[in-house]
Amino acid sequence: MINKMKNIIVLSISFLLAFANVNAVEKRIGIAAGFTNVEGSGTETLKDSSKKASKTVDDNTIIPSIFFELAADNGFGLGIEHVSGTADIGTGSRADDDAESSGGNKASAEIDGLTSLYAIKTFDNGFFLKAGMTQTDVITKETLNTGSTYGNKSVDGKLIGIGMHKVGDTGVFFRASAEYTDYDSFKLTSGTADAVTGTTNTIDADVDTTAFKISIGKAF
Repeated sequence: MINKMKNIIVLSISFLLAFANVNAVEKRIGIAAGFTNVEGSGTETLKDSSKKASKTVDDNTIIPSIFFELAADNGFGLGIEHVSGTADIGTGSRADDDAESSGGNKASAEIDGLTSLYAIKTFDNGFFLKAGMTQTDVITKETLNTGSTYGNKSVDGKLIGIGMHKVGDTGVFFRASAEYTDYDSFKLTSGTADAVTGTTNTIDADVDTTAFKISIGKAF
């Protein structure tokens, strides 16, 4: 999955750089702040009892990003957007005992870095449509009395967006947009197996985000 995304990034950047030499192409660079709602759900299947415990989280966060685009004079363009750092996507805790442990259990997850590749179509009135793919690393953090620990996972997603783009005479532009990203469902396997059966705890999870994004940039 990681190699696939890297290959797409390399090919897209190569295409964008080649495209940049065409005089009719507009180059855009900007920064954005996404006021983002993160919805995540997960179900843990316990290794000894096969019992399931489910949790759903709904958090809000602000995610900053930087982006670069190349657009032809017909309004079609390609872009790459990157988010550095981490953003929390939910923490769950439980003070009571579960089927396989005593004492409290606490788990959380973060999105660590995010890269998106997208196509964009801007119309004469400033309205635009956006669609592409994204990849991020989901970092798990847990304190579980079962002794289980979970690794991290690279997750792909599909994004769509709509918005308005307004550019001034100096090339400075402003955007307001709404974007939705549907990440692929993924499975995490614990690093601690049952001593007799060799089975492990597993988590099946899904994450989606909805963002209202404000952007400012410069076209040249």
